[in-house]
Amino acid sequence: MSVNSESNDTMEMQKLVDDLEQGHRNGGQATKSECFFQSLLLSIDTPFQRVMLSIDERCNMKTLMRMWGTRLDFIVRLMLVATFLDDSFRMATHFTEHTANVEQESMQWLLQKSPTLVSATAVIALGIGLSAQFVGSFCLLSLQHLDLATKALIGWVIAQPVLYAQLFNLDFIIESLSVLGGLLILRSHLVFDQSSDSAHIQLLGRLLIPPMALYHAFVYLSTVITPEESSNAFDFVSSLSMVVLYIMAFLVLVFFSVLVAVGLKSRLIALLLALINLGIVFYNHPFFRYDNMPIPHQLQGEDIDWDQIYDYHRYYFFLGISTSGALLLLTQFGPGEIAVQKNEVLVVQRGKD
Repeated sequence: MSVNSESNDTMEMQKLVDDLEQGHRNGGQATKSECFFQSLLLSIDTPFQRVMLSIDERCNMKTLMRMWGTRLDFIVRLMLVATFLDDSFRMATHFTEHTANVEQESMQWLLQKSPTLVSATAVIALGIGLSAQFVGSFCLLSLQHLDLATKALIGWVIAQPVLYAQLFNLDFIIESLSVLGGLLILRSHLVFDQSSDSAHIQLLGRLLIPPMALYHAFVYLSTVITPEESSNAFDFVSSLSMVVLYIMAFLVLVFFSVLVAVGLKSRLIALLLALINLGIVFYNHPFFRYDNMPIPHQLQGEDIDWDQIYDYHRYYFFLGISTSGALLLLTQFGPGEIAVQKNEVLVVQRGKD
């Protein structure tokens, strides 16, 4: 392909995105999902663009985007609500156990004085939570009653750590903040559209996502920061080199998180973090391998059975899927109006600057 031909194709793709985004601003319904795949492609650097242009020579990319845009949009929403769907199913099938857990964990101080009141409060609270998760998830997937659906899910994300006494469980809180950020980003676009409230809500949602990467990077770094002692100089240098490598990886994640927070290259970084997080989730929480699951350090030393380990990995697996969904929503919609780089699609024109 010649340079002029490649430049013309790039300009044509840019024009398509501008047309789609203009249609979205004018109230078009299909343009949100159509813009997702196209803006995703154009937010990635030149090598990937060249691959997509090469594919475009063999098939009509515009047609593919129209065919798959809505499906991709649905898949991202499904990933975001995955933890709510799984948790609502677990609550429905083990409602008595969840009620007892809430009574013992968060209402133990009142249990001896008024057990009837505690039991009734736990049943009502979990019943509301079950309904909020299931109905809210279904409404988001079907794009119905979006205002109430997002409010219900956001309310449950805030109430859940209180009911289950998980306020000091940093793993749970950090992951929940990322899911909350994804819900706010989705709400800013599906409920408020292009209003001033949308920009502020999307900013808040964007700021809630980076702490997840920083926290997990810090936890992992703290476990490998000390080089292993060895009488062999080669082994010691090799161990020390790995420590340096981990520190560099941590600094890269810090840099990425800062870029997401300020809204610079946030689409590309969110996509990379979503893919990395998916790999980590499948590696750390393989609940589908029932007979070969690692024992999490949070449960070590306790009198637990294999079902507890399974439930732990299953919950955090779907919570991680929802976290990746939140990152993909940031990839889909971009950083918003309050950002250093409002429209990352302009990255295609860097060769002309």
